[in-house]
Amino acid sequence: MIISVWSASYLVLALLWALGAPGYPFDAGRAGAGDTLLDPHPAAVGGSVLAVAALVAGVVAALAAGGRLNRAAAVVAVVTGVGLAVLLPDVRVMMTAGYLPVMLAAALAGQVEFSMIASMLTWPSVNLLILMAAGVSLMVLGTRALLAGQGRPGSAAGALRAGRYAVAVAVAVPVVYAVTRFGWLLGVPVGVSDEFLAYIAEITPIGAGLSALGLLGAVLTVGLIRPWGETWPRWVPFLRGRPIPARLPAGSALAVSLPITSAGLMYVRKKVSGEQVGPAGAGEELGAWLPEMLWPLWGAALAVAALAYLARRRSLADGG
Repeated sequence: MIISVWSASYLVLALLWALGAPGYPFDAGRAGAGDTLLDPHPAAVGGSVLAVAALVAGVVAALAAGGRLNRAAAVVAVVTGVGLAVLLPDVRVMMTAGYLPVMLAAALAGQVEFSMIASMLTWPSVNLLILMAAGVSLMVLGTRALLAGQGRPGSAAGALRAGRYAVAVAVAVPVVYAVTRFGWLLGVPVGVSDEFLAYIAEITPIGAGLSALGLLGAVLTVGLIRPWGETWPRWVPFLRGRPIPARLPAGSALAVSLPITSAGLMYVRKKVSGEQVGPAGAGEELGAWLPEMLWPLWGAALAVAALAYLARRRSLADGG
């Protein structure tokens, strides 16, 4: 249903944008412009790409509704979903999800202006959230079709082993990021010069706040390989001692992995092309851009850890 509605609405909108209608969300000349794969291209190109994606989504939804979603169509659905949810977006999705609560707290503390928060909620940013939701829906639909009839999952021991490696990576990357950002907050120029730290002193609380969320996520990630990630802890009212639904931790981790990966890919893309990453003057400051280069690895590892957790829980439920 979600895919059908998105397909119909965005097919019309995309065709109108390609013909020059107002409201095109990837126009680099408007407020809220970003660094997606479509931003450098004219509306005729971007609108056509979105129209094709919407058309593919509509065909996939129709095939699924009729019970005729074969393997080839399922692969197309997954690939299109990855393009919409991971490859196309930029850092604004993660900023909206991660920076928004941090900046709200900073605004309440008088550290930043509330106008900075309003500037994040532009139509281009909201559009990316919509595209990511549509992409995730396509990925889920295609993946379910590909896994249908595959039989019993692998052993719990094998899934746990893979999960441990993935969790190690998914924890290490945010820790590296946090070391730099908390160091800056405390006045320690980790990976940057004293001059650059003085230049960005006013915005260091925002980076530290995002790092705090990353560290919280790292702790929760460990639960994907620990017993407390399978049973509600004793301090949780009403639920203590009950099994945690396997899809809750796995789905949460997968949802977080998408904006992390897309943001990291944007940073890598900009760095490779020689564009500026971070504040002015950050190009010579290793600590200002290197941790972000690891974000695609973080997102991929988090996704693998989530899938390994889900496979292990299912294997255990089946007596494996």
